Amino acid sequence: MTTTSVLFLCPDNSLLGPLAEAYLNARGGGLLRAFSAGLHPAQRLNRHVPRLLSALGIDSDGLAPKPVDIFLLPHAIVPDRVIYLADMAPVPQPAFWKATTSSHWWSIAGKPPIPESFGACAGYCGKVKAAIDRLVEPLHPWVA
Repeated sequence: MTTTSVLFLCPDNSLLGPLAEAYLNARGGGLLRAFSAGLHPAQRLNRHVPRLLSALGIDSDGLAPKPVDIFLLPHAIVPDRVIYLADMAPVPQPAFWKATTSSHWWSIAGKPPIPESFGACAGYCGKVKAAIDRLVEPLHPWVA
């Protein structure tokens, strides 16, 4: 069985992308592999990410903001899907990416700056979780 790779993109890869990456990796059951990156990566994760993921039973170790540029290099993982989590322009896909790589806009958040209060971050986490649950459930109902 092949693994489908998903690249989540967001403006700074400090909140939305890491939440989506960690949650999809936890829910994907080995059939889906998630990565995340940002157009202008922050210096560190949003301070609420560990707490939000912990509430879902997911460890935040290893998560860090990454630039999208690392996924545009010739030897990088080529995603099957690119999912934009905020209102943002698409990233030009390199010629070596698969012709079947598809782009999707979930628009979890609007244009930056994204509010950083715990309540706002918890709301984004809920939206990310619901969108991933919709993605995973119809395709893989056996994944817990």
